[in-house]
Amino acid sequence: MKRIGHKGAHLVEAGNTIASFEAARGLPIDMIEFDVIRWQGRLVIAHDPHDAAEREGDSLLTMEQGLDHLAGGDFSSLGLDVDMKHRGFELELIDALAERDLHTRTTITTMHEQSLTLIREHHPGQHIGLTIPLVNRDWLAMPKPVQALVAGGVGYHRIRQPTRVARLLREGAIDAVMAFHAVVGRRLVDAVQGAGGEIYAWTVDDVATIDRLTALGVDGIVSNDPRLFQRAAADRAAA
Repeated sequence: MKRIGHKGAHLVEAGNTIASFEAARGLPIDMIEFDVIRWQGRLVIAHDPHDAAEREGDSLLTMEQGLDHLAGGDFSSLGLDVDMKHRGFELELIDALAERDLHTRTTITTMHEQSLTLIREHHPGQHIGLTIPLVNRDWLAMPKPVQALVAGGVGYHRIRQPTRVARLLREGAIDAVMAFHAVVGRRLVDAVQGAGGEIYAWTVDDVATIDRLTALGVDGIVSNDPRLFQRAAADRAAA
């Protein structure tokens, strides 16, 4: 199972920064995930415009600066997961990865299926993944009064997504699925892997959920705190 550091190691050092990437490199991980957006005409490594504005003039990286750092020899053993937060820069991203010889160890992920279609058309060999569901907030962190609606949404996607993503995988439209951890169950794991794809779960910050997903046989787990992977492994060994 691949251990993936979210934004580097966001709970160790502020995410999407050089400091966070360096912190992640020193932990037991296999991949580093980070976000790219277009902000004020530039491609930057940030989760959203608010994040970019807060870090402007401090730790905000252009996409090129981030990729240059991650192309260094210290990161050569790690895979990359570039999460495109919106559409419109697909081919620029591909070119930037290729220029640094990063494309072969990078998975490009996004919630926007149209972006993946464009990448597949122009670069059929690029490893790509669909992020599900299409949301902009952590459902499990929403206020208690709407938790019943959240539970209904999770249940809906547990039913709907397996058939949908299995079709996309069999058609060759995607290679992997990045799923919000609450919607990952036996049916989704079997559907993705049965169609020849990989299933990754995001974003997991507790040992109990890591254990649940590990038992399901997911291909990877994304965490803000990659130290939890070591703790979960130690707990399993002790048990």
